[in-house]
Amino acid sequence: MRLIEKIQKSTSAIERKRLIQENKKSQEEYSKALAALSTAVSSLTNSLDIADEMKSSHLVEAPLLSQETKTELLEYADSCGKGVFEGSLTLDMVNAFKAKGDTYAAQVRVVWKDAASVYSEGPRGYLSIIGGLTDNPHKAAHLAESINKTTNGDPSVASIHKLVADVAEAKTITDAFALSPEIEDFLKKVSLQQATVSDITPKVLSWLKVKKLTSKIKVRF
Repeated sequence: MRLIEKIQKSTSAIERKRLIQENKKSQEEYSKALAALSTAVSSLTNSLDIADEMKSSHLVEAPLLSQETKTELLEYADSCGKGVFEGSLTLDMVNAFKAKGDTYAAQVRVVWKDAASVYSEGPRGYLSIIGGLTDNPHKAAHLAESINKTTNGDPSVASIHKLVADVAEAKTITDAFALSPEIEDFLKKVSLQQATVSDITPKVLSWLKVKKLTSKIKVRF
C-alpha cells in the first residue's frame, strides 16, 4: 500500500507541476497577446487621427476610411475585445487585427505623399522662383526646404500642422509679389538662366521697378 500511495503521490505531484507550467505558459502567451493588442490599437489610432487631420486641413476632400475597411476593422476589433473579456485572446487574433491596421496605415502614407505634394506645389514653386528676391532670401530658402522635408517625410498630425503653417507662410510671401502669368514666365526663365533682353517687356520692367527689383535680377549671356 505504501508503494502504491507513493506512486500516487508522485503522479499527483507531476500532474500539479504540469498544470502549473501550462498555466504559466498560457498566462505568458496571454500577456504577450495583450501587449501586442495595445501596440496594434495605438498604431491604428494614429493612422485614423492622421487621416482625420488630412481631411480637416483640406489636404483631401473625401474620407480615407472606406466602409468596407471600417467594417473589417470593427470585426477584428470585436474579436479581440471578446478575447480580452473571455481571457481567450491569442497572438493569432491580434496579428490578424494588426495586419488590417498596417494595410490601412500604408494606404494613408500613399495618400499623404500625393496630397501633401499637390497641396504645397504652387507656393513651393513660387518660392523657388522669387525666394532670392525677397527681403530675406535665407528665410525663403529655409521655408522651401522645410516644406520639401515635410512632404517627403512620413505623415503625422504634427507634420500636417507644420505643412499647413509653412504653406500659409509661403503664400503670404509669394502673394506680395502679385505674379501675373507674364511676370511668372519671366522669373522662371531668370531662375533657369534662360532670360534674354527681349523677355524684359514694358510690363515686366514696370513690375520690376515697382517691386524695386531692377538691381537684383541679372540677365546673362
